[in-house]
Amino acid sequence: MERHHLQHPQEGLSRAMRRRIRCVALAMTLWCLLPHAQAIADPPQSVIEVLPPEQVTAAVHAAHVPTAVNLARSNLGIPAQTDTRLHVADRGVCVYRLNPSFRQGQSHAVLAVPGYVAVSAKTSDGRTTTLQVAQVPPAEGGASSWAAVAAAQDDTEARLAQDLGKNAVLFEHQGPHGREWFELDEHALRPLSIENGRIHRAAAIPIATYVKSLRQATAQPPSTAPSKPSSEPDRDFGTEIWALAGTTFLLTAGALVILLRPHSRRRASTAEHTASS
Repeated sequence: MERHHLQHPQEGLSRAMRRRIRCVALAMTLWCLLPHAQAIADPPQSVIEVLPPEQVTAAVHAAHVPTAVNLARSNLGIPAQTDTRLHVADRGVCVYRLNPSFRQGQSHAVLAVPGYVAVSAKTSDGRTTTLQVAQVPPAEGGASSWAAVAAAQDDTEARLAQDLGKNAVLFEHQGPHGREWFELDEHALRPLSIENGRIHRAAAIPIATYVKSLRQATAQPPSTAPSKPSSEPDRDFGTEIWALAGTTFLLTAGALVILLRPHSRRRASTAEHTASS
């Protein structure tokens, strides 16, 4: 009786063919994992886009023009006809905000960019206000210019900036409870607050930790918008990993079929030739 022995799949493959299969599988795995690695990139090497001093000076100058002074007087409730004196400071504090490009995950984007320059003003009776001076694009095109766009009835920015460390800037973050203030440098953020007239610093938050929290919240609505129930699930990196693994398996299997097809044809033709002889 003729016996047919089952052959192990790898016995009919040459050493060169097995090496090619392993190389293809490795290449497919690395190719699938590369986009995921880019989506959770490390913090940028340069954290802050510093506003040049001459631009800060230009913003302070814009806070002294009549329209800016009238905005400050209006914010303090000072009638235009009164003689109440208003002293506008000769120095400004640049307030930095989160770079929208960095939030969107764009490569080589810095974390913090200039938001506005805060210039405080004070009346003779001790009331204070802060003009927020920002770059405004002209209505008919051309270069943008500095102009006072808003005013607040306190001097929070000027007070917080008094005790900033060397090479640190004032960073504003719109959190779930409103405006949150930080001292930001190239290594960490330190939460700032004013309590009972004194400035308090909390423990430092490493840049990597802050970036990780941003990445985890990319699928959530911005904190400045009212929270609404969403039918879309939050981004789950565990699910993405399994999806990438499945894609890797399918691509590797397809590559194996393509590589083994010529080998199977050669075995079939050899078997036919043996049977005919």
